[in-house]
Amino acid sequence: MPAPDTTSEAPMPLAAHWRQLVCSWASGHRWPYEADASSVTIERDAPEAAWKIRLTVTTTGNGLLIVLMTDDRFLKGDQLALAAAAANAWNTYRLVPMLTVFNLTTARPYLAGIRTLPLTCAIPRADFHTAADRWVTEARELFAWCREECRL
Repeated sequence: MPAPDTTSEAPMPLAAHWRQLVCSWASGHRWPYEADASSVTIERDAPEAAWKIRLTVTTTGNGLLIVLMTDDRFLKGDQLALAAAAANAWNTYRLVPMLTVFNLTTARPYLAGIRTLPLTCAIPRADFHTAADRWVTEARELFAWCREECRL
């Protein structure tokens, strides 16, 4: 039997360390972030376009880490049906991240991508950073698809 790998770092319980993991990931990229009592928000320029990607990471009362992905736009009233159809199409074929029309009952609805992780899991810092890098890529792909394929 091979000796255990003592060079890998120990998994960190997500419930206790999610904020530390998000902030260290953003700092490692030298990306500015804002942290408050309930969330951490990172805003990135989409290099291929003149728009921004925003990731807001927070937790829920039912044990989930939520990554809310948005771009820098709100939907107009005449775009709501198209946005709902786009979310249905995306979720049928891709699902990850889940696409939704968010804040539908307000005057400023918007498209949002959503990723979740259970707070009961534990993850090494490097693996969390790899997952978070993937979230940025997914957000870029999601909103590029919304703009190019759906004209949203």
